[in-house]
Amino acid sequence: MEKNLKNTSLEDLKVVEIAGDIGGYAGKMFADLGADVIHVEPPEGDPIRKVPPFFHSSLQSDLSLTYLFQNTNKRGIAIDLNVPEGKEIFCRLIAEADILLENMPPRKMSALGLGYETLEKINPKLVHVSVTPFGQNGPYRDLPGSDLVCMAMGGMLFLGGIDDDKPALAYGQQAYVMGSLYAASGAITALFYADATGEGQFIDISLQDCVSTALETASQDWDLEQVVRRGSSGDEAGRAMYKCKNGLVLLLAAMGTSAKYWDALVSWLEENDVNNADQLRNAKWYEPQHRKTPEAKEIFKEIFESFSQKNNSMDLYEEGQLRQVVCFPVNSPKGVLDNPHLKSREFFKKLYHEELKTNVIYPGPPYQLEKVPWKLSHSAPRFGEHTISILQELNYPTTEIETLMKGGACQ
Repeated sequence: MEKNLKNTSLEDLKVVEIAGDIGGYAGKMFADLGADVIHVEPPEGDPIRKVPPFFHSSLQSDLSLTYLFQNTNKRGIAIDLNVPEGKEIFCRLIAEADILLENMPPRKMSALGLGYETLEKINPKLVHVSVTPFGQNGPYRDLPGSDLVCMAMGGMLFLGGIDDDKPALAYGQQAYVMGSLYAASGAITALFYADATGEGQFIDISLQDCVSTALETASQDWDLEQVVRRGSSGDEAGRAMYKCKNGLVLLLAAMGTSAKYWDALVSWLEENDVNNADQLRNAKWYEPQHRKTPEAKEIFKEIFESFSQKNNSMDLYEEGQLRQVVCFPVNSPKGVLDNPHLKSREFFKKLYHEELKTNVIYPGPPYQLEKVPWKLSHSAPRFGEHTISILQELNYPTTEIETLMKGGACQ
């Protein structure tokens, strides 16, 4: 393991992954930094192959954009873990692996005869990371869970609303992403421990736990003050989203009783001869309680949108920055892709797909490491694409490989 942690990339690190939407992003993080990540699928294929959207609306299983994004730079093998021959292949993979990432239900791996208690005998330095909705113990451990369920049970769903509004779900399977981030960071910590001691370990990741860590001080607010935290956008005039010429902008015109941002905004409106902008100079507008009233919200909205709807979001943003007015575009996916700052940092990356005969644009790295290269080397594996080459690396002779594939132990 020592060479893995001192190399300029993670190219010597070997990761075996049985993960789909839950935990799969952790494997992607290792793969994009050069690790050899082997994505193990069941005979019926990774379920996220069937998750839309699909490239050009095709329903082909290899063209799910979710699957393509989550599995860049990985190699793929299909193994039936329910048969002895499939289990033998898996154990050979584990013997050479540094990390196992899996999202099987609690006790499922043990029921297959592939639990940590078995795998650590094969590879004492193995770091076994399990990512499940509720973890390996506790009264909820055997309950099924989705991103929506984990966001709700972790408390984040409720914080997404305002006042008595219904809870709101953040886009992008945030519970799954949080679980993957903690899985990756936990695995790296355990790798250092294994390097120092020669001992691997089991890491239990509960998505509910992960979501609960993102609540900031909401739990303490209730514990100490009996205050229920919720979202704040839209709870007062000037602190909400407003229409502009090409979409929406987020405005933060005041903070408490401070007049700094409010005066700057009103001056901007007055210089543009906005009708009734002078009303906003009244002393009552500097009081948060007044700005929270329905009447104040409606009056402010009418005044500000008579100005903002004549301008596009980037113009409002750039002029607002010059005037110290906190006004930001609410970017659509296209707006993010076209964002000049992200373009200047070359955040988005293109990868040519041979099977698609075109480039696909991917989000780039969430970090820029000076010494460790991040690269999109190849697209997500087709079903069973690397099965034969991986079996050859495991020293299976050609005749045995043919027998295993004909018998269905692997594909």
